[in-house]
Amino acid sequence: MNRRQWLPGERMMFSGCMAVLLCLVISPGVKADAIVQRQTDGPIDFILRVSDSETLIAEPLQVELEVIVPSELQVVLPALEESLGDWEIVAKEVREDLPHAVADGTNSRRWWMRLTLECLQTGEVEIPSIEVQTLPRQSESRSEDVAIDWDQAGSLVTQPISIGVLSVLSESADPMKPEPIADAIALPVDSAPSRSWLPAVVVGLVVMLVAGAIGLLRIRSRRGISDSVWARRRVADLQSQWQKQKLSADECVCELSQIHRDWIGSMMGRESAVSSEEALAWLQDSNPAIAGNLRPMLTRADEVSFAGISAPPTEADAWLNQSSDWMDQMERLQIQLEQEAKA
Repeated sequence: MNRRQWLPGERMMFSGCMAVLLCLVISPGVKADAIVQRQTDGPIDFILRVSDSETLIAEPLQVELEVIVPSELQVVLPALEESLGDWEIVAKEVREDLPHAVADGTNSRRWWMRLTLECLQTGEVEIPSIEVQTLPRQSESRSEDVAIDWDQAGSLVTQPISIGVLSVLSESADPMKPEPIADAIALPVDSAPSRSWLPAVVVGLVVMLVAGAIGLLRIRSRRGISDSVWARRRVADLQSQWQKQKLSADECVCELSQIHRDWIGSMMGRESAVSSEEALAWLQDSNPAIAGNLRPMLTRADEVSFAGISAPPTEADAWLNQSSDWMDQMERLQIQLEQEAKA
């Protein structure tokens, strides 16, 4: 069989396209949208790092504070425990008074704090200003009742940062339901035989792959997250949308039914949500109490979807409030089933 000879310039174009594709394979792991604020006040260096400018509802976000001061100063970090503005603090690490080498060889000390934050509302959510205090170091031999020279004390304050918190209710964000890239690009078709088809095909393929890579980076694969965590995030998102009156009672009940049927389907070994009848029948055999709790909500969702019967807002509100207890029961059931399977 005769091998096709490359036209002048085609080999160079193909090599360039392959280089672009190689960059797409290598670069997704790089955090391109982290936020860094840095302040310097003489020998004092104050740095704030936020892991991402955008996150999903209930998705962990890392915030780091680092303060480097001369050895004759000490730092008082803020006493942050449960929340930071509208963000819940789910984890906290602190390192204090560590030795730190600087370029000019002077002795410095370092204070560091990392917060893991989660937010249960969507939209632009602000991380408020954070203040740290610097003051003269007190030696161990110094009496506690000796007043601090507050003229030498100071404070450093970060600027508020707005973080985009995205919904997870979209089907495109569900790792179990991948979707093709929207708005596929049609490649030009040359009806007459021509040896110039290769550049157009390669360019079109590169454009599609670039769009796909960007789409995948924005969606962020959720593989590896447990059914429990994924369901709780979706319910938290649903509650946020309901409280903001962005959903009707019918939409709320149908989405709530979908979340629970997704989880039940997973426990049944299915790759997608099961029907209400299948879910209730399986639960009746596995745990009748859970079946009794979920039956009214699942039945109402079917009535909304198939019979055009509207759900009262009071029902949607009540079932959302009960969902935390229902998910606790389902999580215990899932753990029990996993233990029985291992026995």
